[in-house]
Order: sequence, then structure tokens, then C-alpha cells
Amino acid sequence: MEKDEIAERMKYSICVQSLLYDRRLTDWSSDLSQLEWHKLHPSELYSRLDTNPSIGLTAGQVQTRLVQYGRNVPSPPPSTLLKRLFMYCFGGFGSLLLVGGILCIVAWKPLGEPQPQAANLALGVVLLLVFLIQAGFNAWQDWSSSRVMASINTMLPDFCLALREGGQVEVSATDLVPGDIVYVKMGNKIPADLRLVEASADLKFDRSILTG
Repeated sequence: MEKDEIAERMKYSICVQSLLYDRRLTDWSSDLSQLEWHKLHPSELYSRLDTNPSIGLTAGQVQTRLVQYGRNVPSPPPSTLLKRLFMYCFGGFGSLLLVGGILCIVAWKPLGEPQPQAANLALGVVLLLVFLIQAGFNAWQDWSSSRVMASINTMLPDFCLALREGGQVEVSATDLVPGDIVYVKMGNKIPADLRLVEASADLKFDRSILTG
């Protein structure tokens, strides 16, 4: 047997057939313990998502679900700039530092007159400086976290192998819809939220990007 033939057989012997589930059917504000997709029998999954394990989705079903659910892309976080700026400054001990700094300055003048104590002024300035440093550090942490999340988006695959109208076709990962049956093999990146319905015994995932 030729080496290329052996490699080809190994590649397909570890294929994983997965089922894209509808993320919008799940209320993410509820407890994650309420999720049940991983408990359902494959036949129940096919029934709920109105898909056929032999032929997959039809072109009509795909177009309808693209209109209903939109493309398979991460949703940008809501813009809450004012709230974030407020938390940068007043989160944690920020409010205490600001109030303490103001009180120390007030204790210097006018409450300290006619003999204001320079120590009160110095302490007030130090507290206000710590307040500003903490706000800057909080903003830097948030910016760093945003960069990490943005880098994860660039790691998503551009294309994947899906079962549609009875054949395996290469489709854009952004065009996957709930009910699509996706094939994943060694070295592939996961293109969406999937429920495994068939897998080889030696299936492994590299989750180091999330766990470090």
C-alpha cells in the first residue's frame, strides 16, 4: 500500500460528524445547567432542527435560515463606553480613593486655616494620583482583554466541509446555519457551536487558546 493511500485513510478514519445547533434557542442569561443539546439523542436533534442525516439541508432551507438567524459570525459587544469609563474610575476602591483625596485637600484648606497642614495636602495629592493610576491600569487591562478576544476571531476557519443536498460540499464558515451537518477531521478548526453526533474513539481537541 502506498504511503499517500495510508495517509488518506488515516485522515478520514478520524473524521467527526457534527451538528450545528441553534444558539438563539438558548437563553444565555439562564443557568448553563439548563442546556440540554448534549443530552439529546441524535434522532431528536435531527427532528428539532429539521435536518436529514443522509442529505443534510437543502439550498432553500439554508437561505431561509440565513435570513432568520443571520451569518455565523461573532456578534460585536454592545458599545458601553460611558459605563466602562465609569467603572475604570470608580470600580473597586476608586470611589474611596477619590473621596479620601478630596477630604484631605478640604482638611488642608479651608478647614485647616489659619494654619493649614501641608501633610493633609500631600496625602490628598497622593490619593488622587493613586486614583488616576488605578483608572489607567483598569483601562489598560480592558484594552488588553479586547485585543485577545479580537485575535481569537482571526483564528476562525474560512471554509468547512458540510453535508448539503446529499453531498459533501465546501462552504464558507460564515454561511453555516442551525441544522447544518459539519465534517471535521484532523487539523481542522471548529467553525461554529457544534454538537457531536459521531466521533472516532481517539478524538482530541486542542483548547490551549482558551485554557493557556
